[in-house]
Amino acid sequence: MQISFFQSLRFRIPSLVLLGVIPPILIGIVYGSNRVDKIIEANFENQQSSKTEALAENVSRWTIMNILALQNLSRQPAIISLNATLQKPLLEEFVKTYNHLYLVSTIGLDGMNIARNDHKPLTNYSSRFYFKQAKAGKNITWEALVGKTSKKPAACLSTPIRQENTVVGVIQGCSNLEEIAQQVGAVKIGKTGYAIIVDNKGQVVAHPDPAFATGDKLADFSQFPPVKSLLEGKKGHFDFTDKDGKQWLSYSTFIENGWGVIIVQEKAEAFLQKQEFQQAVWTISLIIVTLITLIVFFITNRLVDPLTRLTKASSAFATGNLKQNIDIDRNDEIGILADSYNKMAGQIQESIINIESKAEEQKQQKETLEKEIIQLIDELQNAVDGDLTVRASLSSMEMSTVADLFNAIIDSLSDIAIQVKQSSTEVSSSLGENEQSIQLLAQQAFEETKQAQNTLNSVEAMSHSIEEVATNANQATTFADYAYKETQASTSAMDETVNSIVDLQATVGETAKKMKDLEESSQKIVNMVSLIEEIALKANLLAINASRAGDQGQEFKVFGEQLAILGEQSAVATKEITNIVTNIQLETQEVSQAMEKGNFQALNTTRLVESTKERLAQVLEHSYTINELMRSVSEATISQTDTSQLITQLVQQIAQQSEQRLHSSENLSQSMHTTANIAKELESAVERFKVK
Repeated sequence: MQISFFQSLRFRIPSLVLLGVIPPILIGIVYGSNRVDKIIEANFENQQSSKTEALAENVSRWTIMNILALQNLSRQPAIISLNATLQKPLLEEFVKTYNHLYLVSTIGLDGMNIARNDHKPLTNYSSRFYFKQAKAGKNITWEALVGKTSKKPAACLSTPIRQENTVVGVIQGCSNLEEIAQQVGAVKIGKTGYAIIVDNKGQVVAHPDPAFATGDKLADFSQFPPVKSLLEGKKGHFDFTDKDGKQWLSYSTFIENGWGVIIVQEKAEAFLQKQEFQQAVWTISLIIVTLITLIVFFITNRLVDPLTRLTKASSAFATGNLKQNIDIDRNDEIGILADSYNKMAGQIQESIINIESKAEEQKQQKETLEKEIIQLIDELQNAVDGDLTVRASLSSMEMSTVADLFNAIIDSLSDIAIQVKQSSTEVSSSLGENEQSIQLLAQQAFEETKQAQNTLNSVEAMSHSIEEVATNANQATTFADYAYKETQASTSAMDETVNSIVDLQATVGETAKKMKDLEESSQKIVNMVSLIEEIALKANLLAINASRAGDQGQEFKVFGEQLAILGEQSAVATKEITNIVTNIQLETQEVSQAMEKGNFQALNTTRLVESTKERLAQVLEHSYTINELMRSVSEATISQTDTSQLITQLVQQIAQQSEQRLHSSENLSQSMHTTANIAKELESAVERFKVK
């Protein structure tokens, strides 16, 4: 079989080796390259940030120095006094000490100069931002601007002048920024890297390019990407692309006065070392992969050549060329494989010769065996036709075992035929004797089934009668329950009547009691009337005595007359009250008598109702007894109905069983008849065997 190059070991072994070796190498190279790239990027970022922070620290020291100096000056007594004569010498001396300052002056709260270090006319600073902030109490205010004389960036700072924590004025100092510009210009990072400083508005304070540090106003860098990002409060590393498409890397930070320090460098230059390293790495990687490939193919050829020779020899051997030998002088596994192949080929040749000789012997034995089998079949042919007296010949040694087996089978068949013949004869005679008994049994089962059916009809009639009695008993129980419930209702109504009469009796008794109380009250009124009559009598006596007093007792006489009139009126009223009370007593007595009579009648009625209630209770008790008896009769009738139904079911089961026995007897009779026929057929079949 011819195989293609891509299926051969010359291609597959190098491919597998290269697939196992090259990917890890490439992965390691890529990983190492990325690690180196990150290290280079980190080193650049550290270098850029460290230079930015160093520049910011230098500028911060410069600003702090100016702040401390100006604050110290603002606390001097001559400055606090706001006396221009005292302030001017101090201001001049201060500028000599800090020679980067070109103007130091004090300002009143109205915005006008109080004193200056130079001889220029006093100026109004009320519109300046730094003046307004200091006047409002802010400790330090910075403002970047362009010097009027130098036309270069300058910075003015201000601080308030206080007397006992009260702002009374402002002191300000303006400085050129040449020192800061020199520090910015000294920052060198490659060919494209530079530093800038901007104020809190994004205006350039210091720039290495003089074109951005001169003019009538500060250059506006607020839209420059790193400055814009810083003004948004995002300090640190920032990548951006300019209008020309160049990529830049920047780092920015703030200083104390709100200015920003930024260093930028072109990305291509910053990462030039990284690009050079990557080119070198990939060049070395290509060389390594090429060398590995050549080495693998060389080793593969050394391994595959002996295997190719061995494969060709094996293919020729497979096609029938058994004289193929391989001459490979090697001490490794391939040499051992070639030697094993040569030995295997020799052994196969010897085995083929032995197999051919044995095949010839087996062919002769097969022909002899076929002849003996044909002879055995001829001898046993009569046994197939029923002659069990034949026997196989035992003259052949090869077929002696088979002949013995056939003779034993024929002997067994002969014995079985004799036994079957005897058994079939006995079965036939026995079935003939039992057939009449089975027919009689079937007739009896038929009669038993008819009797069971008659019994079932009688039981069903009795069950229907019991069900009618149960229905009537249930109706009687229903009527008895109704009468019992009506009696209970009558008893309840009678109880309510008795209770009402008892309540009426109690009410009448209470009314009689109140009438007696009214009679007693009437008696008290009679007593009061008697007392009033006595008072009237005494009043009349007083009137008589008063009339006898004469002229000396004229006033008392008048009183006596009035008292006499009162006595007469009391007597008249007393008589009327007496008549009314008498009438009340008479009527009260009549009512009391009537109520006593009604109470007596209520007692009699109560006795009659109680008697009626007792009789109704007896009737209720008898009704309950009758109801219970009817319920017992109904339950007994229902129980009898259930019992009759159970009996009906049992009789039905007996009838079904009798019918089943009848069918079984008929089936048994038919089966016995069929068995007798089969026994006769078996006896006829056995007759054809010859056993003696």
